[in-house]
Amino acid sequence: MTTVPPPVEPAPTTAPTHPRPISGLGTAIGALNIALAVLLVVFVVTDWSNYRLLSDHVNGRLSADGFWEQYSSGFASLGLGLLALPLIVATCITWLVWIHRARTNAGLLSPGYRFRYSPGFSVGGMVVPFANYWWFRPILEDICIGSSPGRPADGTVRLVRACWGITVGATLVSMLIKPFFSFHVLTYTPDGRLAGGGADALQGLLGIALYNTVTALVFAPACAMLITIIRRVSRQQTELLFPAQQA
Repeated sequence: MTTVPPPVEPAPTTAPTHPRPISGLGTAIGALNIALAVLLVVFVVTDWSNYRLLSDHVNGRLSADGFWEQYSSGFASLGLGLLALPLIVATCITWLVWIHRARTNAGLLSPGYRFRYSPGFSVGGMVVPFANYWWFRPILEDICIGSSPGRPADGTVRLVRACWGITVGATLVSMLIKPFFSFHVLTYTPDGRLAGGGADALQGLLGIALYNTVTALVFAPACAMLITIIRRVSRQQTELLFPAQQA
């Protein structure tokens, strides 16, 4: 008599049981943000330099030839933008990988904590336009709390809330003030002179310089706070999960 073995039920899907280090990712995020900040400073300095040059030209303090020799054209801005694009992409990818690993590690460190979102949703929530402004806070709060089992994480959680509030506020400020700035571009007459004597262009360059400066200033504190949060969580998880990596 032939016996038929009972069907084998598939093994249940379980959460990852092996933590993965995040300290290197945290360092990379900090370095990439610093590189982007340097590029932003170059953008702002270039904007104000162009405004000063055009002001001198319009007011007769600088000849047309002298102006064009020193003016940073749109091609220069385009070059800076092309340089910033891969940095932005690399920063976003590194940030999302850090979020997934940090959330996974936090779940291993604090299995009894009721996390609001899974590692996968934590990554997805960060890329949904507009909604990511809401999910940003609870996702990072859970990561901070889960990364500190047996120890209070109130200081880091407060920092997350401050970072979130500043980010939302800075975004609203940048959107609300934009209509108040003129963004004229350089236009020319058939003989190669600036249209209208360059007055509209001068006002436009001033608007661009002011807008970019204000935007950089309102977002800078949030960026600094986020880097601090990443460093704290990375250090805590490394101390608990990978003590051999500590110097």
